[in-house]
Amino acid sequence: MRVLAVGAHPDDLDMLCGGTLARYVREGHQVTMCHASLGDRGSFVHTSEEIARIRLAEAKAAAAVIGAEHRTLGMSDGEINAADPAQRDLVLDLIRSTRPDVILTHWPHDYMADHNEVSKLLLDASHIATLPLKQTGHPAHDLVPAVYYIDTLAGVGFTPTEYVDISADIDTKLAALRCHASQLDWLRDHDGVDIIEQTRVCSQYRGYQSGVSFAEGFTACLTWLRARTTRLLP
Repeated sequence: MRVLAVGAHPDDLDMLCGGTLARYVREGHQVTMCHASLGDRGSFVHTSEEIARIRLAEAKAAAAVIGAEHRTLGMSDGEINAADPAQRDLVLDLIRSTRPDVILTHWPHDYMADHNEVSKLLLDASHIATLPLKQTGHPAHDLVPAVYYIDTLAGVGFTPTEYVDISADIDTKLAALRCHASQLDWLRDHDGVDIIEQTRVCSQYRGYQSGVSFAEGFTACLTWLRARTTRLLP
């Protein structure tokens, strides 16, 4: 199975569904991890150009830990806009080039605009990507992929309807997250958060809810053409 996971920023996927992505890889599936933005606005000590280079290298290293292919759309923090046709075409080509069976992306009611706009971009583009007369750099995809929404930071406002046991993959998830050293510093200095510990606790809490040691929570997009009769999460 082909899995495409798209987050707004370089570390979002590692925090919110990294264990599930690691489990997909461990079970033999093809995983692509993509971040829409370069993470170029979150630093007290670097320029935008410097921090973008740093965070891109960190994201590549994190994807390698998980065993996934890495992509980025090269946008800027705070400028993701689902109404922008050029951005939508970038996502169209991402979908057409990776040809996913399932897409993981942000819940559409998260705490910040970049997350919400990425969610809408993926939902809209994943249908348009199947239209044969919409021309981009790659041929049309042959199915409308299923979409699963990933958890929010600290699980705030999000009620999972499905869980993935990541007990065997929690160490990989945290190892991938540790690759994002500059973001760990930024979240500590800007928000007073130890994101490694918060991520571990959240994974443990989702595990407590679902009867295992560590888990990640999801909810399926159930609009027309998205529902499936078989389980696509590992």
